[in-house]
Amino acid sequence: MFVANKDDHSVLAIDATRESKYTCPGCGQFVILRHGQTRLSHFAHHAGADCEVFSEGETQAHLTGKTRIFNWCRKNHLAVKLEAYLPELHQRPDILVNWHHHWTAIEFQCSPISLEKLSERTRGYYEHGYKVWWILGPTYLARKLTLEKLSKFSYFQKSLNLFISFYNPTNDQFLVKHHLTQDLFGKIRWVDYNFVPDKKAFNELFRQDNQYDVLKSYHAYREALELQRRLLGRYTDPRLRKVQNFCYLHHLNLAGCPWLIHGRLFEFPTGVTTPLEIKVRFLVKLTQVSSKRSFSYQEFFAWFEYISGSSMLKFPNVARQKINVEMNFQQFLAELLSNEVVQLDHECYRINKLPCWYRDLTQKLNFFPA
Repeated sequence: MFVANKDDHSVLAIDATRESKYTCPGCGQFVILRHGQTRLSHFAHHAGADCEVFSEGETQAHLTGKTRIFNWCRKNHLAVKLEAYLPELHQRPDILVNWHHHWTAIEFQCSPISLEKLSERTRGYYEHGYKVWWILGPTYLARKLTLEKLSKFSYFQKSLNLFISFYNPTNDQFLVKHHLTQDLFGKIRWVDYNFVPDKKAFNELFRQDNQYDVLKSYHAYREALELQRRLLGRYTDPRLRKVQNFCYLHHLNLAGCPWLIHGRLFEFPTGVTTPLEIKVRFLVKLTQVSSKRSFSYQEFFAWFEYISGSSMLKFPNVARQKINVEMNFQQFLAELLSNEVVQLDHECYRINKLPCWYRDLTQKLNFFPA
């Protein structure tokens, strides 16, 4: 740890002297000051000490990373504390910074943490009036971005949409993976944003002027060909096979699905249930109801939510519940309206014309929308 108490005052290890005595802010036991040629100055408990707040054995990457993030905050003239002990939570965030009139706990996470533990800690911060920002270390950066990782550590912000933050102290590079979503087949997509902290003002981090067009970057024609290739491949993704079997049950050919399905990527990732399955099931559902019937927004949304499945991703760090389903539904509804599949009539929706399912890919390509 980098901070200890002396006469009820906090002292940074870099400012401490061996002649003085220091105590742990968490347990109150005496600690040792350690200086070294290769390791950063820090405090450590005596052998056998039992402290539940300040654990020993931090990696060099974790020590270096949180120190540099702390210095970055100080250079931006922000009120910031390193390893501030929060007695009401019995927790010690790596950094506590006052940002936009709120105290925010910054956790530089280098070791594995379960979703349950992360959710509990995040909830504890919010319940006591703190915000929290999880920044992932190099061990996470070196591994594949999975749905589990995306669920645990993602945040939502208007200019970046869904994003995850990484920091590598080795090369002093900050990386934000933003506009996180999944393509039609369920593969995670995003846009990278790299910067060196010393060259970026802290308050400008989330003020992006660029308008990212990631949601329109996939060509419908190429995607239709890719769908056919995957269906005919030696190995078929079980998720794709599931949608294919659903279409067979309804006497439909998945390769001939409507062009509407190849629209924009969803705003949010959908989780285990792929965007392809959600769109296909929703359009098939439309064919099973009377065209004379009107539907409220809530009815349409209930369909979409049910089809999205019980395995939808949970985002502990996103305050608004179901924002992922809501934003994906609103986007898909807008596409249904623009393609005149449904029409708005006195705050209700009516089916106007059903999208065309084609016999096969060949016929479908002949009707590629200009």
